[in-house]
Amino acid sequence: MSKQRIRLTDQEAEYLNLHIKNRIEGKGNPKYYLDSYQYKDLMSFRGVDQENKYEVAAWDNNGKIMSIDEFCLAHGLDRGSIKDFRLCTHTKVPTYNISFKDDLVESNDFSYDEIVKILEKDIKEKVSIKRTKTNNKFEGVLKWADLHVGAHIRNVINVDNYDSKTIKKNLLKSVDNVNLLKFKKVHVHIHGDLIESFTGLNHVNSWHSMEKDLIGAKLIRVCSQILHNALKEIKNLGKIKIVAGNHDRISKNNDEDVKGGAADILAYTLELMGYDVEFNPMVISHKVDKINYIILHGDKGLSKMSTSDLILNYGKQGVYNYVCEAHLHSIIEKLTTRQRETFKIVKDDNILCRREHLASFMPGNFYSASNGWSTNTGYQINWCTERGRPMVLKSSF
Repeated sequence: MSKQRIRLTDQEAEYLNLHIKNRIEGKGNPKYYLDSYQYKDLMSFRGVDQENKYEVAAWDNNGKIMSIDEFCLAHGLDRGSIKDFRLCTHTKVPTYNISFKDDLVESNDFSYDEIVKILEKDIKEKVSIKRTKTNNKFEGVLKWADLHVGAHIRNVINVDNYDSKTIKKNLLKSVDNVNLLKFKKVHVHIHGDLIESFTGLNHVNSWHSMEKDLIGAKLIRVCSQILHNALKEIKNLGKIKIVAGNHDRISKNNDEDVKGGAADILAYTLELMGYDVEFNPMVISHKVDKINYIILHGDKGLSKMSTSDLILNYGKQGVYNYVCEAHLHSIIEKLTTRQRETFKIVKDDNILCRREHLASFMPGNFYSASNGWSTNTGYQINWCTERGRPMVLKSSF
C-alpha cells in the first residue's frame, strides 16, 4: 500500500497511535508516513470536508480518475488476484466494481474442524467471573445485535465512522451501564451478525468496508478477544446466548454454510475460556425470572411467522414471552417505501407478549447511505417487574 508523507502535530500523531517524533527547532512539525486508512482518519480528525472522498473513490489526489493498477496500489489490493473489473462513473463518486479470482482467500479457506483446532491451541485465557453482593433480586438481560466485527466505515455521509475500536468502546459502555443496575445476575443475548465477513467475499465489493487483513481465523481471534474483554467486566455474569446471523457464515456463498459457522466457532471459543454459552443457528428460548425471551436474528424464515406461532413453537406457556429480533438495517432495505414508513420497532405489545427489533451496533455503510437508509445504533437492557412484565432500558451510542 502506498504511503504519503505528511506533517503532523503531536496531537494528530497521538490520535493515529503513532510514535511521537522529536521536534527539530526551526523545522516545523515532524513528517510521518501515512497509509490510506491513516490519511482518511487524519482528514476526519482535522474536520476536512470528505463529502466526495470515500475510501473506494477512483480519484487520485489531483482529482483525476486512476487506472485499475493505480487504484489497486492506492487501496492496497493485489492486482494479480482480480479476475475482472469495471469502472463506474455514473455514480456521484467514481469507483471500480471488482470481482476476485476464486482462490483469492485460499489460505484462509479452512474447514470448520480446521479452524476449531487452530483456536483450541490459541485460546489460553480463562475467565474469572466478578461476583458482587447486591440487594437487587432480579436478573438482567443485556442485548447486543449486529456487531459486524471487521467492518471499517469511514467518511460516509450521515453514517458514523465504525471499526473495531468503536465496537470495543461501545461494548464497554453497555457493560458499565448494566453494572450500575446491580442485578443478581446478568445474562447476555447476542442476536447474530457478530462478524462482517469471514472470507471477505460475501459480496463482490465486501472489501470496500472491511478492516485490512481481518478475515478467516484471524477475524475469529480478534472478535473473540473483543467479546472476552467486555464480558469479563460484567459483574455477576450468568449465561451467554448466541444465535447466528446471515453474515456469520464461513463460506463465500450463503447456500454453502446455512448454520452460521463463524458464530458457532465464536461461541465455542468463549466456552473454552470458561463462559456458560449456548449457541443455535436459528432460535434460542431463555427464561429469566418470569419472562421467557425468544432470541432471533431476523433473517431466517422464522421471522415471517406470526408472534403467536413463534410463541407456540418456541416459547413457554403461562409466562410472558418476549420476542427480540435484530437484522434491522437489512430488513429496512428489503421493504418498500410505504412499508418502511409504517414499520414499527415494537409490535404485538400486550399483557401476554411483546415483539420488537433491536438497535444495531453497526450504523450502516456506503450502500445503505447511498439508498437513503439509516438505523439508530445502541443496545438494550431488560429485566422483570414484580408483576412479571418487562422493564426496558434502551441506550444509544
